[in-house]
Amino acid sequence: MKHLFNLVIFCFLAVGAFAQTTYTISGTVKNGKGETMQAATVFIAGSEKATATDADGHFKFINLVPGAYQLVVNMLGYAPAKQNVILKDRPETVTLTLGIKEIVLNEVNIGNKSQRKKYIKMFIQSFMGQSSNAKYCKLLNPELLEFSTAKGVLKATTPNFLIIENNALGYRIKYLLKTFSYEAARNITLYDGDYIFEQMSGTPEQQQKWEKKRQEAYEGSLMHYLRSLYAGTTRQEGFLLYKILNATFPMYIESIPIIPEQIVDRSEKSLITFKYNYRFYILYDKKKAAKPDPTRVSQDRVSDLDNYGSIFRTDARVDSRGSFTNYQKLLIQGFWGRKRVADQLPWEYTPPKGVATN
Repeated sequence: MKHLFNLVIFCFLAVGAFAQTTYTISGTVKNGKGETMQAATVFIAGSEKATATDADGHFKFINLVPGAYQLVVNMLGYAPAKQNVILKDRPETVTLTLGIKEIVLNEVNIGNKSQRKKYIKMFIQSFMGQSSNAKYCKLLNPELLEFSTAKGVLKATTPNFLIIENNALGYRIKYLLKTFSYEAARNITLYDGDYIFEQMSGTPEQQQKWEKKRQEAYEGSLMHYLRSLYAGTTRQEGFLLYKILNATFPMYIESIPIIPEQIVDRSEKSLITFKYNYRFYILYDKKKAAKPDPTRVSQDRVSDLDNYGSIFRTDARVDSRGSFTNYQKLLIQGFWGRKRVADQLPWEYTPPKGVATN
């Protein structure tokens, strides 16, 4: 019996040790001439991890779980460089090369000061999103925004990080904006960039409030869905996946949900991959997910895209944190499409355990 007890303890410790296995991503930053670059900012996009290169251009990130990481390097006067890194069962070493920043001349129409104030307001409304958290976000350096207009489309660029204080979730965000465009006539916003998080300091009461708001932002989010898909718990966590039957609105879906395992491949260690680059309809509804499915297949008209329904399409590889590759091919509309900078959480975020959710 004693030997059996020791064996059980040994197995428990072995499993725990395996679950805690972490690795390192290190590397060097150079310019186009092959010269090493000191004091370049290197960060893992969407995380709280950032550092600067040393005198030899070296950097290192430690204690990283296996998964998909996007390394970004930024330095004034150079174009940012980005590289996807897949951590599996060993450390990874990379070299990032900074290119000369190109100057792109757009059709410029910035107008007077009042016109610029109007553009800043339009940018903030489109960039921060439409949730209740957006009104608690403050852009600290709007003077960095450089606007241009062409054919009714407002465009914006910045030479460096935008600094955003999210007083709803308790994060300071540094956002490296690549592209931004807003077409008022069709109310279409497109933007791309990479960002890092820093937790704000606050009183115990503020910390408690932020934790509650973070949990609310996480519930039903794209990060929540991808993590539950990786874990194989989408149904238990309130997500339903449906096949879309037509390409226009009003949209119709097949009444019986798809089994999520049918659309992912788990053959790669530490990652899942979407098998099909199709549009799917994903509904976050815990009450509906707890009920039995219909017994007969029919066509249902979608009526809740404005609430907790999202259109989703990607062929990405996803890890346990919800981080994914091929983000350029990601299509989201509906509920997730309205969740923008004001509702973003870092990859380090984990919801509190044992807390009831809606």
